[in-house]
Amino acid sequence: MTGRHAADTMIAMQPAQIPDGMSNQALRLAALGVAGVVACLAAFSIIAAYTIQTQVSRSQHYEALHDIYSAANAALLADEATQLEGLVLPSDEHSAERADADEAVTAAFGAIAAHGDQEDAQLAKDLLRLHEQYLHVYASLATAGFSGDQLEVLRLHDVEDPLYLTMRERIAAMMRVREAEADAALVSLRDTAQWVLILAPAAFLVGFALLFGLWRILDRTEDARRRTYREIEQLSRLRGEFVSIVSHEFRTPLTGVLGFSEMMRDEDLSLPEMKEYAGDINKDARRLTNLINDMLDLDAMESGRLQMQLAPVDLNGTVADAAAQFRSSAAEHPIALRLAEGLPMLEGESDRLMQVVTNLLSNAIKYSPNGGAIEVQTRSDGQLVTLTVRDHGIGIAAEQLEKIFDRYSRIEADIKGIGLGLAIVSQIVQLHHGTVWATSEAGDGSVFHVRLPMESATLAPRAAPLRSRVHPA
Repeated sequence: MTGRHAADTMIAMQPAQIPDGMSNQALRLAALGVAGVVACLAAFSIIAAYTIQTQVSRSQHYEALHDIYSAANAALLADEATQLEGLVLPSDEHSAERADADEAVTAAFGAIAAHGDQEDAQLAKDLLRLHEQYLHVYASLATAGFSGDQLEVLRLHDVEDPLYLTMRERIAAMMRVREAEADAALVSLRDTAQWVLILAPAAFLVGFALLFGLWRILDRTEDARRRTYREIEQLSRLRGEFVSIVSHEFRTPLTGVLGFSEMMRDEDLSLPEMKEYAGDINKDARRLTNLINDMLDLDAMESGRLQMQLAPVDLNGTVADAAAQFRSSAAEHPIALRLAEGLPMLEGESDRLMQVVTNLLSNAIKYSPNGGAIEVQTRSDGQLVTLTVRDHGIGIAAEQLEKIFDRYSRIEADIKGIGLGLAIVSQIVQLHHGTVWATSEAGDGSVFHVRLPMESATLAPRAAPLRSRVHPA
């Protein structure tokens, strides 16, 4: 974000809004979580009960069908016995018993159709048809027996017996099927019961774990709320510092621009004097341009809108060119170069790497107010190229080393700048898939290390151009 946007953002933040929003969101999450846990446990209980009840009902159904087939088989046996008794000892009593036996068989077959499925109903229908044929053959057999026609009796017996055996076999086959299904249902019921015994404690344990997790979320939300209050206080302080720094850094060159331009407007100046003042105005205007461009570039880098096109870069040449820019304007800071011979080309963007080197040199000069040499070294480490910039200035305290690459971070308030140079260095190095860090001791100078790979993943064409800069000491 730009400096103005950063200030506007910090000004717009209300201390009560963020914690309340976070707290309300956490409470809603906790309420939904508790409801979800209760719903899951209830669903588990309902599903388990329904599954067990369904399997019990199915087992009972198959058992009942098996019993019905057993009753039909028994009725068929009784019917055959009464039929034989009627042939041997014909009487009215035996005739009534035969009628009762026939009705019992018909009722048993009807029970199969009533309590079974479609397959059972079809079997009952077939059995009734076979039984009717059996009764018809039996009536003819009785008539032939009364008339003494032995040949007809034998013929009809050969017809009657297969009908009876067919009914018995089909009933027995279906009895075996239903018995197997009843056994399978019992096995499934036993397995389900075992799984319920295993899963029920696990489900309740998971439920309690989720409740504990929700409690932890609420606890962390409370911690986050307290942290947010602290961050808001820190942002409020940074806002004041930012406004003060930016106002100072912008006011200084603007004062020069206004002063020299008024002199050029109001006084009679010679051409050399006009050129001198115009040069001063140009210098201050360039300083303002650099400040604004630094803000815009850093915002583009941090937001991911800045993409680069990589090409082979001679790091030694880039370092030499950057050092040449400072030698004329920083004579009290001699720059010593120790560049590795035969340093391989690395893949990067030349303008951005030049920005890295110039920012590091500018930082070294800025934080060496009493002068002193600046040492720049390059070397090759396998597939990596390392650049180090060493100064002999005021150094950096250990507790500040982790913050120096943050936006608007400054070590000394008396040093000019708004704290963007090292943040830009860090972002450019990251875009090149490299790393940057610093080592230092307070009062003993600092060493900045940049490590870059010789080959990087090719990035898309550049989305934002590098803005023109001058780099005074």
